[in-house]
Amino acid sequence: MSDHPFAPADIEAALGGRYIIGSEVAVGGQGAVFKATRTSRPDGTATDDVVALKLNLHPEQEIRVQREITAIENISDPSLARLIENGYCELAGSRTRYVAWEFVEGQPLASRLRIGGRLLDTEVLPIGRDVAAAIATLWTRRIVHGDIKPSNIMLRDAGGAVLIDLGAARDSERDNTVAARRPFGTLGYFSPEQARGEWVSSASDVFSLGVVMLECLLGRHPTAYQQSGLEEGFRATSFKLGANPGLLGMLDKMVSARPLFRPLPADLSRYFQRLQHRMAEESAVGARVPQRVEGIA
Repeated sequence: MSDHPFAPADIEAALGGRYIIGSEVAVGGQGAVFKATRTSRPDGTATDDVVALKLNLHPEQEIRVQREITAIENISDPSLARLIENGYCELAGSRTRYVAWEFVEGQPLASRLRIGGRLLDTEVLPIGRDVAAAIATLWTRRIVHGDIKPSNIMLRDAGGAVLIDLGAARDSERDNTVAARRPFGTLGYFSPEQARGEWVSSASDVFSLGVVMLECLLGRHPTAYQQSGLEEGFRATSFKLGANPGLLGMLDKMVSARPLFRPLPADLSRYFQRLQHRMAEESAVGARVPQRVEGIA
């Protein structure tokens, strides 16, 4: 039995019959998530949007929910889940916040790692390309995601990756007090400056992405989720990995202890795209070259 008071029929009624509630996707600290179809907009115009409908279970989570909405409003990027609609409804005897997001057909990167183990470098490159692009888009509005980890990255069935859950996001220009800089993300993925409660930029998200990509290549977290191991400094090239040297060298730059030494996210996304194409071309050439057979001149 689901640990929340939200029944599909009650949700549909509370939202004025504009949504058809499907299967329950997840239940967490913030509330419940359902796959649903939005049949009409608030103004009554017809639509047919498949969404991930989040219902906020605890009013004290309102700040986190609003932080996520503020960060993504008016942003459009294929590597970021699109905000469809948000508002309030009377549900389960209380005023409940709801947020409808684009439903991403796929699976969380965390599930892929748990079930399938380590990824090939050719599988990791598209993840790095797309998440770096999402970081770059957020940074155009001086937004830092703040919680990049495998469970916040969706792998589309059609290919590519989508960065989700901006509940820990912050505006680097407005959230500038000591209290606002308190880390909201996940230990084991913080950049050194984020863990120290210092000012953060897109470079902090780049560091976290580097940790995630290395985790994908290893099939395990590089420091067993110990934040201290990240702060002391480490190198991707110190691990015995048969991955592309260009990828490992870039990961070394991404997890540099000094933010200024890390690549810009837009440059990073383009680099991963080029490297992916180059590796595909080299693989195609190698497949066409006749293999030498021992004993035949």
